[in-house]
Amino acid sequence: MAEAPLRLVCDDRFAEFLAGALRLESFFPEFRAIHVDKCFPRSGLYAYPDGYHVVEQGERGRDIYVIYSGWVEIVQSLGSAGAGLARLGPGDILGEIALLRDGVRVATAVAGGQAQIFRLVFADNQYLLQHNPALCQHLAALAAERLGS
Repeated sequence: MAEAPLRLVCDDRFAEFLAGALRLESFFPEFRAIHVDKCFPRSGLYAYPDGYHVVEQGERGRDIYVIYSGWVEIVQSLGSAGAGLARLGPGDILGEIALLRDGVRVATAVAGGQAQIFRLVFADNQYLLQHNPALCQHLAALAAERLGS
């Protein structure tokens, strides 16, 4: 069994990166590390070991993930076969389809190398989704693109 992800400490450089990825500029013109913990107390930046399944196809969950470094391979099981759908890297978000639909993961995300990924817990994301139309539009566009609609 793969070792568990290790929680990392966020710095101001990461906070700036996260603000851009989540379209937080209108909320926080100067988003800093201290804001990450205050705004997202249940969420965090983690180092995922190579081969770790960040999310598993078929499981329930509405957390979304923002890749800070490294990469994630998105694979989907089709009966007894599997297909690689995409390789996501820094700045990419995953988990948006389950968030916006029924909460069931449509694919498995496997960490490559020592991927550093911010897990944005659903409970921390509610206010953001209700008050940040730019993020909602971005997530909806990602989901539509990845679903081929």
